Amino acid sequence: MAESKVYNAGEQSADHRFPMERWRESEPPHLSSMSENEIKKKFQLLKKDASGNHNLLKSRSCERCIKTDNRGTPFNIKFWYEGGEKWSSSHKKGAEAEAGCVGCGWYDFAAWRNALNQKLSSPHND
Repeated sequence: MAESKVYNAGEQSADHRFPMERWRESEPPHLSSMSENEIKKKFQLLKKDASGNHNLLKSRSCERCIKTDNRGTPFNIKFWYEGGEKWSSSHKKGAEAEAGCVGCGWYDFAAWRNALNQKLSSPHND
């Protein structure tokens, strides 16, 4: 979740980490036999309540990235835990393209928040 708080079930939505717009083909159905690790690797929970829809914000950010090759900036914070602002993968679509999403806050909000907090608390944050 973008915010570190507990939400009710109706105030969150499961979202693919890797945006559907970058898929080359439809993915196979998600089976109830998926392990918790498989689920966490493929999905993240995003806020969706009366005060905001982070799933929609992520979708728009991914659409801009696809058009401009400029990766997302959640809440206009220019920080990436891997890579930089420019899309770095030579692959634009398909499974190989997912590597270009890694480092963007919209791809893994928890990893992004943790890395940003670590950088801010580091005595040598440059």
